Amino acid sequence: MRTLTLTSIIIMLGLCAHKSQAQNQIDWNLVHSKTMESINALYNLDFQTSEKKCSETISLAPNDPRGHFFKAMIYYYRYTLVSNTEADYKKFVMLSQKTSEVCDKLLDQNEDNAKALFYKGGILGYRGLTKFNRKDITGAFWDGKEALSALNDALKLDPTNPDIQMGFGLFNYLITQAPSSIQPMLKAVGLKGDKSAGLKQLENAAQNGLYCKYEAKRWLSIFYNWEDMHNRSAAHYKALIDEFPSNSWIRVAYISALINGIRNPSEAIMQTKALEKNNANGQQKPLSQAYLLGGIAAFNLCDFEQAINWCNKTISLNIDSQHIENAHWLIGRCYEVKGNRKEAWNYYVKSNRNKSEYSQPLTLSDITLIKIENHTKSKKFQDIVALETEIQETKWNNDDNALALYYLGRACFEINQLEKAEKVLSQIQQMKTLNKNWIKPYALYRLGQVYLARNKKEEAKLTFEQALDFDGYTADEYLKKSISKEQYKLSKK
Repeated sequence: MRTLTLTSIIIMLGLCAHKSQAQNQIDWNLVHSKTMESINALYNLDFQTSEKKCSETISLAPNDPRGHFFKAMIYYYRYTLVSNTEADYKKFVMLSQKTSEVCDKLLDQNEDNAKALFYKGGILGYRGLTKFNRKDITGAFWDGKEALSALNDALKLDPTNPDIQMGFGLFNYLITQAPSSIQPMLKAVGLKGDKSAGLKQLENAAQNGLYCKYEAKRWLSIFYNWEDMHNRSAAHYKALIDEFPSNSWIRVAYISALINGIRNPSEAIMQTKALEKNNANGQQKPLSQAYLLGGIAAFNLCDFEQAINWCNKTISLNIDSQHIENAHWLIGRCYEVKGNRKEAWNYYVKSNRNKSEYSQPLTLSDITLIKIENHTKSKKFQDIVALETEIQETKWNNDDNALALYYLGRACFEINQLEKAEKVLSQIQQMKTLNKNWIKPYALYRLGQVYLARNKKEEAKLTFEQALDFDGYTADEYLKKSISKEQYKLSKK
Protein backbone atom coordinates (compact mmCIF):
# COMPACT_ATOMS: atom_id res chain seq x y z
CA MET A 1 0.00 0.00 0.00
CA ARG A 2 2.81 2.31 0.96
CA THR A 3 4.69 1.40 -2.20
CA LEU A 4 1.61 2.13 -4.27
CA THR A 5 1.16 5.53 -2.62
CA LEU A 6 4.75 6.49 -3.24
CA THR A 7 4.50 5.33 -6.81
CA SER A 8 1.35 7.36 -7.29
CA ILE A 9 3.02 10.44 -5.90
CA ILE A 10 6.00 9.99 -8.19
CA ILE A 11 3.72 9.61 -11.20
CA MET A 12 1.67 12.68 -10.23
CA LEU A 13 4.77 14.75 -9.74
CA GLY A 14 6.00 13.63 -13.11
CA LEU A 15 2.71 14.58 -14.77
CA CYS A 16 2.69 17.98 -13.10
CA ALA A 17 6.26 18.60 -14.18
CA HIS A 18 5.37 17.59 -17.73
CA LYS A 19 2.30 19.83 -17.70
CA SER A 20 4.27 22.76 -16.37
CA GLN A 21 6.98 22.14 -18.98
CA ALA A 22 4.36 22.00 -21.72
CA GLN A 23 2.82 25.28 -20.52
CA ASN A 24 6.21 26.92 -20.46
CA GLN A 25 6.89 25.72 -23.99
CA ILE A 26 3.87 27.56 -25.39
CA ASP A 27 4.96 30.50 -27.50
CA TRP A 28 2.49 33.09 -26.20
CA ASN A 29 3.76 35.74 -28.61
CA LEU A 30 2.86 33.39 -31.45
CA VAL A 31 -0.56 32.73 -29.88
CA HIS A 32 -1.16 36.48 -29.79
CA SER A 33 0.05 36.91 -33.37
CA LYS A 34 -2.21 34.14 -34.68
CA THR A 35 -5.16 35.59 -32.77
CA MET A 36 -4.62 38.99 -34.35
CA GLU A 37 -4.33 37.41 -37.79
CA SER A 38 -7.64 35.61 -37.27
CA ILE A 39 -9.32 38.85 -36.13
CA ASN A 40 -8.03 40.80 -39.13
CA ALA A 41 -9.22 38.09 -41.52
CA LEU A 42 -12.60 37.98 -39.76
CA TYR A 43 -13.23 41.71 -40.21
CA ASN A 44 -12.20 41.44 -43.85
CA LEU A 45 -14.90 38.72 -44.13
CA ASP A 46 -12.26 36.15 -45.05
CA PHE A 47 -13.85 33.46 -42.93
CA GLN A 48 -11.74 30.62 -44.31
CA THR A 49 -8.43 32.26 -43.38
CA SER A 50 -9.82 33.39 -40.03
CA GLU A 51 -10.90 29.85 -39.13
CA LYS A 52 -7.51 28.46 -40.20
CA LYS A 53 -5.71 30.94 -37.90
CA CYS A 54 -8.07 30.11 -35.03
CA SER A 55 -7.34 26.40 -35.47
CA GLU A 56 -3.61 27.16 -35.39
CA THR A 57 -4.12 29.17 -32.20
CA ILE A 58 -6.04 26.29 -30.60
CA SER A 59 -3.29 23.83 -31.58
CA LEU A 60 -0.69 26.07 -29.93
CA ALA A 61 -2.74 26.65 -26.75
CA PRO A 62 -5.79 24.32 -26.54
CA ASN A 63 -6.65 25.43 -23.01
CA ASP A 64 -6.57 29.14 -23.83
CA PRO A 65 -10.00 30.63 -24.62
CA ARG A 66 -8.87 33.03 -27.37
CA GLY A 67 -8.81 30.62 -30.28
CA HIS A 68 -12.10 29.04 -29.27
CA PHE A 69 -13.83 32.40 -28.77
CA PHE A 70 -12.90 33.89 -32.13
CA LYS A 71 -13.65 30.63 -33.95
CA ALA A 72 -17.16 30.85 -32.52
CA MET A 73 -17.37 34.49 -33.58
CA ILE A 74 -16.66 33.51 -37.19
CA TYR A 75 -19.94 31.61 -37.22
CA TYR A 76 -21.72 34.39 -35.38
CA TYR A 77 -20.81 36.72 -38.25
CA ARG A 78 -21.51 34.10 -40.90
CA TYR A 79 -24.96 33.56 -39.45
CA THR A 80 -25.93 37.17 -38.71
CA LEU A 81 -24.41 38.86 -41.76
CA VAL A 82 -24.11 36.38 -44.60
CA SER A 83 -26.03 33.13 -44.48
CA ASN A 84 -28.79 33.25 -41.84
CA THR A 85 -28.81 29.44 -42.05
CA GLU A 86 -29.59 26.99 -39.25
CA ALA A 87 -26.32 25.18 -39.98
CA ASP A 88 -24.23 28.28 -39.18
CA TYR A 89 -26.36 29.04 -36.13
CA LYS A 90 -25.94 25.52 -34.74
CA LYS A 91 -22.19 25.66 -35.40
CA PHE A 92 -21.99 28.96 -33.53
CA VAL A 93 -23.92 27.49 -30.57
CA MET A 94 -21.66 24.42 -30.50
CA LEU A 95 -18.48 26.51 -30.61
CA SER A 96 -19.81 28.95 -28.03
CA GLN A 97 -20.45 25.98 -25.71
CA LYS A 98 -16.88 24.76 -26.30
CA THR A 99 -15.55 28.23 -25.45
CA SER A 100 -17.59 28.27 -22.26
CA GLU A 101 -16.28 24.83 -21.26
CA VAL A 102 -12.64 25.89 -21.77
CA CYS A 103 -13.30 28.93 -19.59
CA ASP A 104 -14.97 26.79 -16.90
CA LYS A 105 -11.91 24.51 -16.69
CA LEU A 106 -9.71 27.53 -16.09
CA LEU A 107 -12.14 28.85 -13.47
CA ASP A 108 -12.13 25.45 -11.72
CA GLN A 109 -8.39 25.95 -11.28
CA ASN A 110 -8.70 29.62 -10.32
CA GLU A 111 -12.08 31.28 -9.82
CA ASP A 112 -10.38 34.69 -10.08
CA ASN A 113 -9.15 34.18 -13.64
CA ALA A 114 -10.23 37.48 -15.20
CA LYS A 115 -9.44 36.35 -18.74
CA ALA A 116 -11.61 33.25 -18.45
CA LEU A 117 -14.46 35.28 -16.93
CA PHE A 118 -14.22 37.81 -19.76
CA TYR A 119 -14.33 35.28 -22.60
CA LYS A 120 -17.09 33.30 -20.92
CA GLY A 121 -19.15 36.45 -20.39
CA GLY A 122 -18.44 37.58 -23.93
CA ILE A 123 -19.45 34.38 -25.70
CA LEU A 124 -22.58 33.92 -23.57
CA GLY A 125 -23.48 37.53 -24.29
CA TYR A 126 -23.28 37.02 -28.06
CA ARG A 127 -25.20 33.76 -27.77
CA GLY A 128 -27.88 35.57 -25.79
CA LEU A 129 -28.02 38.37 -28.36
CA THR A 130 -28.45 35.82 -31.14
CA LYS A 131 -31.23 34.07 -29.24
CA PHE A 132 -32.96 37.40 -28.69
CA ASN A 133 -32.90 38.12 -32.43
CA ARG A 134 -34.42 34.64 -32.95
CA LYS A 135 -37.28 35.58 -30.54
CA ASP A 136 -36.02 33.15 -27.89
CA ILE A 137 -36.52 35.70 -25.11
CA THR A 138 -36.21 33.20 -22.24
CA GLY A 139 -32.96 31.72 -23.58
CA ALA A 140 -31.58 35.20 -24.24
CA PHE A 141 -32.49 36.28 -20.71
CA TRP A 142 -30.64 33.46 -18.97
CA ASP A 143 -27.58 33.71 -21.22
CA GLY A 144 -27.52 37.46 -20.65
CA LYS A 145 -27.82 37.11 -16.88
CA GLU A 146 -24.95 34.62 -16.68
CA ALA A 147 -22.86 36.67 -19.10
CA LEU A 148 -23.31 39.86 -17.12
CA SER A 149 -22.40 38.11 -13.88
CA ALA A 150 -19.15 36.84 -15.44
CA LEU A 151 -18.31 40.23 -16.91
CA ASN A 152 -18.99 41.95 -13.59
CA ASP A 153 -16.54 39.60 -11.87
CA ALA A 154 -13.97 40.13 -14.63
CA LEU A 155 -14.29 43.90 -14.31
CA LYS A 156 -13.79 43.78 -10.55
CA LEU A 157 -10.60 41.76 -10.99
CA ASP A 158 -9.20 43.84 -13.85
CA PRO A 159 -11.09 47.19 -13.94
CA THR A 160 -8.70 48.97 -16.31
CA ASN A 161 -8.63 46.29 -19.03
CA PRO A 162 -10.28 47.96 -22.05
CA ASP A 163 -11.26 44.61 -23.62
CA ILE A 164 -13.24 43.70 -20.51
CA GLN A 165 -14.76 47.17 -20.51
CA MET A 166 -15.92 46.56 -24.08
CA GLY A 167 -17.93 43.51 -23.03
CA PHE A 168 -19.45 45.24 -20.04
CA GLY A 169 -20.07 48.45 -22.02
CA LEU A 170 -22.00 46.48 -24.62
CA PHE A 171 -24.29 45.09 -21.95
CA ASN A 172 -24.59 48.43 -20.18
CA TYR A 173 -25.96 50.00 -23.34
CA LEU A 174 -28.04 47.13 -24.75
CA ILE A 175 -29.94 46.50 -21.54
CA THR A 176 -31.27 50.05 -21.73
CA GLN A 177 -32.55 49.29 -25.24
CA ALA A 178 -34.53 46.20 -24.29
CA PRO A 179 -38.27 46.41 -25.05
CA SER A 180 -40.36 47.99 -22.32
CA SER A 181 -42.31 44.73 -22.02
CA ILE A 182 -39.31 42.90 -20.52
CA GLN A 183 -37.76 45.78 -18.56
CA PRO A 184 -39.61 44.81 -15.32
CA MET A 185 -38.20 41.27 -15.57
CA LEU A 186 -34.68 42.63 -16.10
CA LYS A 187 -34.94 44.97 -13.14
CA ALA A 188 -36.37 42.23 -10.93
CA VAL A 189 -33.15 40.22 -11.26
CA GLY A 190 -30.85 43.21 -11.02
CA LEU A 191 -30.08 43.67 -14.70
CA LYS A 192 -29.78 47.43 -14.94
CA GLY A 193 -27.98 49.24 -17.71
CA ASP A 194 -26.30 52.61 -17.92
CA LYS A 195 -26.31 54.03 -21.44
CA SER A 196 -23.79 56.82 -20.79
CA ALA A 197 -21.37 54.54 -18.95
CA GLY A 198 -21.72 51.91 -21.67
CA LEU A 199 -20.75 54.34 -24.43
CA LYS A 200 -17.74 55.56 -22.43
CA GLN A 201 -16.56 51.99 -21.83
CA LEU A 202 -16.93 51.18 -25.52
CA GLU A 203 -14.98 54.31 -26.47
CA ASN A 204 -12.18 53.25 -24.14
CA ALA A 205 -12.12 49.81 -25.77
CA ALA A 206 -12.18 51.34 -29.26
CA GLN A 207 -9.17 53.50 -28.45
CA ASN A 208 -7.14 51.17 -26.23
CA GLY A 209 -8.45 47.64 -26.67
CA LEU A 210 -6.23 44.77 -27.76
CA TYR A 211 -8.56 42.15 -29.22
CA CYS A 212 -11.88 43.96 -29.06
CA LYS A 213 -11.16 47.44 -30.42
CA TYR A 214 -12.71 46.75 -33.82
CA GLU A 215 -15.80 45.19 -32.31
CA ALA A 216 -16.14 48.21 -30.01
CA LYS A 217 -15.95 50.54 -33.01
CA ARG A 218 -18.56 48.49 -34.85
CA TRP A 219 -21.02 48.72 -31.98
CA LEU A 220 -20.29 52.41 -31.41
CA SER A 221 -21.12 53.06 -35.07
CA ILE A 222 -24.51 51.44 -34.54
CA PHE A 223 -25.24 52.98 -31.14
CA TYR A 224 -24.28 56.53 -32.09
CA ASN A 225 -26.57 56.21 -35.09
CA TRP A 226 -29.39 55.17 -32.74
CA GLU A 227 -28.58 58.19 -30.57
CA ASP A 228 -28.68 60.53 -33.60
CA MET A 229 -24.99 61.32 -33.05
CA HIS A 230 -24.35 60.81 -36.72
CA ASN A 231 -20.92 62.43 -37.00
CA ARG A 232 -19.53 60.13 -34.32
CA SER A 233 -21.18 57.14 -35.94
CA ALA A 234 -19.71 58.00 -39.34
CA ALA A 235 -16.22 58.53 -37.85
CA HIS A 236 -16.16 54.98 -36.48
CA TYR A 237 -17.56 53.53 -39.71
CA LYS A 238 -14.90 55.38 -41.69
CA ALA A 239 -12.11 54.12 -39.39
CA LEU A 240 -13.30 50.53 -39.88
CA ILE A 241 -13.51 50.94 -43.67
CA ASP A 242 -9.98 52.34 -43.78
CA GLU A 243 -8.79 49.33 -41.78
CA PHE A 244 -10.91 46.70 -43.58
CA PRO A 245 -11.73 47.94 -47.10
CA SER A 246 -13.01 44.51 -48.16
CA ASN A 247 -15.74 44.44 -45.52
CA SER A 248 -18.74 45.12 -47.72
CA TRP A 249 -21.25 45.01 -44.85
CA ILE A 250 -19.51 47.76 -42.89
CA ARG A 251 -19.35 49.89 -46.03
CA VAL A 252 -23.07 49.34 -46.69
CA ALA A 253 -23.84 50.42 -43.14
CA TYR A 254 -21.70 53.51 -43.70
CA ILE A 255 -23.52 54.31 -46.96
CA SER A 256 -26.84 54.02 -45.16
CA ALA A 257 -25.60 56.32 -42.38
CA LEU A 258 -24.44 58.87 -44.97
CA ILE A 259 -27.92 58.93 -46.52
CA ASN A 260 -30.13 58.76 -43.44
CA GLY A 261 -27.93 60.36 -40.77
CA ILE A 262 -25.17 62.58 -42.13
CA ARG A 263 -27.29 63.60 -45.12
CA ASN A 264 -24.39 63.44 -47.56
CA PRO A 265 -25.72 61.61 -50.63
CA SER A 266 -22.71 62.64 -52.76
CA GLU A 267 -20.33 60.80 -50.42
CA ALA A 268 -22.78 57.89 -50.30
CA ILE A 269 -22.47 57.53 -54.08
CA MET A 270 -18.66 57.67 -53.82
CA GLN A 271 -18.75 54.88 -51.23
CA THR A 272 -21.10 52.83 -53.43
CA LYS A 273 -18.59 53.09 -56.27
CA ALA A 274 -15.79 52.11 -53.87
CA LEU A 275 -17.70 49.00 -52.78
CA GLU A 276 -18.34 48.06 -56.40
CA LYS A 277 -14.57 48.20 -57.08
CA ASN A 278 -13.49 46.58 -53.80
CA ASN A 279 -15.74 43.60 -53.15
CA ALA A 280 -12.96 41.07 -52.87
CA ASN A 281 -15.04 38.44 -51.14
CA GLY A 282 -17.71 38.53 -53.80
CA GLN A 283 -20.55 39.25 -51.39
CA GLN A 284 -23.56 39.81 -53.65
CA LYS A 285 -26.24 40.70 -51.09
CA PRO A 286 -24.44 43.77 -49.68
CA LEU A 287 -23.61 44.82 -53.25
CA SER A 288 -27.30 44.61 -54.15
CA GLN A 289 -28.16 46.75 -51.13
CA ALA A 290 -25.39 49.22 -51.93
CA TYR A 291 -26.69 49.67 -55.50
CA LEU A 292 -30.16 50.40 -54.13
CA LEU A 293 -28.73 52.87 -51.62
CA GLY A 294 -26.79 54.50 -54.47
CA GLY A 295 -30.11 54.88 -56.27
CA ILE A 296 -31.67 56.52 -53.22
CA ALA A 297 -28.68 58.86 -52.84
CA ALA A 298 -28.89 59.90 -56.52
CA PHE A 299 -32.64 60.42 -56.18
CA ASN A 300 -32.02 62.67 -53.16
CA LEU A 301 -29.68 64.70 -55.38
CA CYS A 302 -32.45 64.90 -58.02
CA ASP A 303 -30.14 63.05 -60.41
CA PHE A 304 -32.89 60.76 -61.65
CA GLU A 305 -30.95 59.17 -64.53
CA GLN A 306 -28.17 58.09 -62.18
CA ALA A 307 -30.78 56.79 -59.73
CA ILE A 308 -32.31 54.64 -62.49
CA ASN A 309 -28.87 53.25 -63.41
CA TRP A 310 -28.06 52.21 -59.83
CA CYS A 311 -31.49 50.63 -59.37
CA ASN A 312 -31.11 48.66 -62.60
CA LYS A 313 -27.89 47.21 -61.20
CA THR A 314 -29.80 46.01 -58.16
CA ILE A 315 -32.40 44.39 -60.39
CA SER A 316 -29.78 42.73 -62.62
CA LEU A 317 -28.10 41.05 -59.62
CA ASN A 318 -31.44 39.38 -58.78
CA ILE A 319 -30.30 38.64 -55.22
CA ASP A 320 -32.88 40.02 -52.80
CA SER A 321 -36.61 40.24 -53.60
CA GLN A 322 -37.10 43.23 -51.28
CA HIS A 323 -34.24 45.12 -52.93
CA ILE A 324 -35.70 44.36 -56.36
CA GLU A 325 -39.17 45.52 -55.32
CA ASN A 326 -37.81 48.79 -53.91
CA ALA A 327 -35.63 49.34 -56.98
CA HIS A 328 -38.62 48.98 -59.33
CA TRP A 329 -40.61 51.40 -57.17
CA LEU A 330 -37.83 53.99 -57.14
CA ILE A 331 -37.33 53.76 -60.91
CA GLY A 332 -41.06 54.35 -61.28
CA ARG A 333 -40.79 57.45 -59.08
CA CYS A 334 -37.88 58.74 -61.15
CA TYR A 335 -39.79 58.40 -64.39
CA GLU A 336 -42.88 60.07 -62.97
CA VAL A 337 -40.95 63.03 -61.60
CA LYS A 338 -39.38 63.29 -65.05
CA GLY A 339 -42.90 63.46 -66.53
CA ASN A 340 -43.20 59.95 -67.98
CA ARG A 341 -46.23 58.51 -66.20
CA LYS A 342 -46.60 55.61 -68.66
CA GLU A 343 -43.08 54.26 -68.03
CA ALA A 344 -43.47 54.96 -64.34
CA TRP A 345 -46.60 52.80 -64.27
CA ASN A 346 -44.76 49.85 -65.79
CA TYR A 347 -42.19 49.90 -63.00
CA TYR A 348 -44.76 50.51 -60.28
CA VAL A 349 -46.57 47.33 -61.37
CA LYS A 350 -43.29 45.37 -61.35
CA SER A 351 -42.68 46.49 -57.75
CA ASN A 352 -45.65 44.36 -56.59
CA ARG A 353 -46.66 47.04 -54.10
CA ASN A 354 -50.17 47.90 -53.09
CA LYS A 355 -51.81 49.57 -56.08
CA SER A 356 -53.09 52.42 -53.88
CA GLU A 357 -49.50 53.65 -53.59
CA TYR A 358 -49.36 54.56 -57.26
CA SER A 359 -52.93 54.52 -58.62
CA GLN A 360 -53.12 58.32 -58.67
CA PRO A 361 -50.59 60.25 -60.79
CA LEU A 362 -48.34 62.79 -59.12
CA THR A 363 -49.51 66.38 -59.40
CA LEU A 364 -47.19 69.31 -60.05
CA SER A 365 -47.38 70.16 -56.34
CA ASP A 366 -46.44 66.54 -55.48
CA ILE A 367 -43.39 66.76 -57.72
CA THR A 368 -42.40 70.13 -56.26
CA LEU A 369 -42.67 68.66 -52.76
CA ILE A 370 -40.52 65.67 -53.72
CA LYS A 371 -37.82 68.03 -54.97
CA ILE A 372 -38.04 70.10 -51.77
CA GLU A 373 -37.71 66.95 -49.65
CA ASN A 374 -34.74 65.84 -51.76
CA HIS A 375 -33.02 69.20 -51.29
CA THR A 376 -33.57 68.82 -47.53
CA LYS A 377 -32.09 65.31 -47.50
CA SER A 378 -29.04 66.51 -49.44
CA LYS A 379 -28.75 69.71 -47.34
CA LYS A 380 -29.21 71.96 -50.37
CA PHE A 381 -31.03 74.54 -48.28
CA GLN A 382 -30.28 77.43 -50.60
CA ASP A 383 -32.10 75.59 -53.40
CA ILE A 384 -35.20 75.34 -51.20
CA VAL A 385 -35.14 79.04 -50.35
CA ALA A 386 -34.86 79.76 -54.09
CA LEU A 387 -38.25 78.01 -54.47
CA GLU A 388 -39.95 80.34 -51.95
CA THR A 389 -42.13 82.15 -54.50
CA GLU A 390 -43.19 78.84 -56.07
CA ILE A 391 -44.01 77.41 -52.64
CA GLN A 392 -46.09 80.43 -51.66
CA GLU A 393 -48.01 80.50 -54.96
CA THR A 394 -48.62 76.78 -55.48
CA LYS A 395 -52.14 75.49 -54.85
CA TRP A 396 -51.47 72.95 -52.11
CA ASN A 397 -53.75 70.84 -50.02
CA ASN A 398 -53.53 71.78 -46.34
CA ASP A 399 -51.05 69.08 -45.30
CA ASP A 400 -48.69 69.56 -48.23
CA ASN A 401 -48.78 73.32 -47.76
CA ALA A 402 -47.77 72.91 -44.12
CA LEU A 403 -45.05 70.44 -45.09
CA ALA A 404 -43.60 72.72 -47.77
CA LEU A 405 -43.59 75.66 -45.34
CA TYR A 406 -41.90 73.49 -42.72
CA TYR A 407 -39.06 72.63 -45.11
CA LEU A 408 -38.80 76.27 -46.22
CA GLY A 409 -38.66 77.50 -42.63
CA ARG A 410 -36.03 74.93 -41.71
CA ALA A 411 -33.97 75.86 -44.79
CA CYS A 412 -34.10 79.57 -43.84
CA PHE A 413 -32.87 78.67 -40.36
CA GLU A 414 -30.02 76.55 -41.73
CA ILE A 415 -28.69 79.40 -43.89
CA ASN A 416 -29.19 81.93 -41.07
CA GLN A 417 -32.16 83.80 -42.55
CA LEU A 418 -33.66 83.83 -39.08
CA GLU A 419 -36.31 86.51 -39.45
CA LYS A 420 -37.75 84.81 -42.55
CA ALA A 421 -37.56 81.43 -40.80
CA GLU A 422 -39.58 82.78 -37.86
CA LYS A 423 -42.24 84.21 -40.17
CA VAL A 424 -42.61 81.00 -42.23
CA LEU A 425 -42.69 78.57 -39.29
CA SER A 426 -45.21 80.75 -37.44
CA GLN A 427 -47.61 80.40 -40.40
CA ILE A 428 -47.94 76.68 -39.74
CA GLN A 429 -49.36 77.16 -36.25
CA GLN A 430 -52.27 79.18 -37.71
CA MET A 431 -53.29 76.39 -40.08
CA LYS A 432 -56.26 74.10 -39.55
CA THR A 433 -55.95 70.61 -38.13
CA LEU A 434 -53.50 68.54 -40.15
CA ASN A 435 -53.66 64.83 -40.97
CA LYS A 436 -49.90 64.69 -40.70
CA ASN A 437 -49.93 65.40 -36.99
CA TRP A 438 -46.14 65.51 -36.66
CA ILE A 439 -45.78 68.75 -38.63
CA LYS A 440 -46.94 71.21 -35.98
CA PRO A 441 -44.77 69.91 -33.10
CA TYR A 442 -41.76 69.66 -35.41
CA ALA A 443 -42.42 73.20 -36.70
CA LEU A 444 -42.57 74.43 -33.09
CA TYR A 445 -39.25 72.73 -32.41
CA ARG A 446 -37.66 74.50 -35.38
CA LEU A 447 -39.28 77.79 -34.35
CA GLY A 448 -37.82 77.35 -30.86
CA GLN A 449 -34.41 76.91 -32.47
CA VAL A 450 -34.92 80.17 -34.35
CA TYR A 451 -35.89 82.01 -31.15
CA LEU A 452 -32.85 80.58 -29.39
CA ALA A 453 -30.56 81.68 -32.23
CA ARG A 454 -32.10 85.18 -32.03
CA ASN A 455 -31.57 85.18 -28.26
CA LYS A 456 -35.33 85.34 -27.60
CA LYS A 457 -35.02 83.12 -24.54
CA GLU A 458 -38.56 83.34 -23.19
CA GLU A 459 -40.10 82.75 -26.61
CA ALA A 460 -37.78 79.77 -27.11
CA LYS A 461 -38.68 78.30 -23.72
CA LEU A 462 -42.41 78.68 -24.33
CA THR A 463 -42.22 77.27 -27.85
CA PHE A 464 -40.30 74.16 -26.78
CA GLU A 465 -42.87 73.58 -24.04
CA GLN A 466 -45.70 73.92 -26.58
CA ALA A 467 -44.03 71.34 -28.81
CA LEU A 468 -43.84 68.91 -25.88
CA ASP A 469 -47.59 69.23 -25.32
CA PHE A 470 -48.21 67.19 -28.48
CA ASP A 471 -48.14 63.40 -28.29
CA GLY A 472 -49.00 60.34 -30.35
CA TYR A 473 -47.34 61.49 -33.55
CA THR A 474 -44.65 59.85 -35.67
CA ALA A 475 -41.13 60.03 -34.19
CA ASP A 476 -42.29 61.75 -31.01
CA GLU A 477 -39.49 60.20 -28.92
CA TYR A 478 -36.89 61.50 -31.37
CA LEU A 479 -38.34 65.01 -31.15
CA LYS A 480 -38.48 64.92 -27.36
CA LYS A 481 -34.77 64.03 -27.26
CA SER A 482 -33.98 66.83 -29.71
CA ILE A 483 -35.95 69.37 -27.67
CA SER A 484 -34.21 68.21 -24.49
CA LYS A 485 -30.85 69.06 -26.08
CA GLU A 486 -32.12 72.53 -27.05
CA GLN A 487 -33.50 73.12 -23.56
CA TYR A 488 -30.10 72.26 -22.14
CA LYS A 489 -28.50 74.88 -24.43
CA LEU A 490 -31.12 77.37 -23.28
CA SER A 491 -30.34 76.70 -19.61
CA LYS A 492 -26.68 77.54 -20.25
CA LYS A 493 -27.47 80.94 -21.83
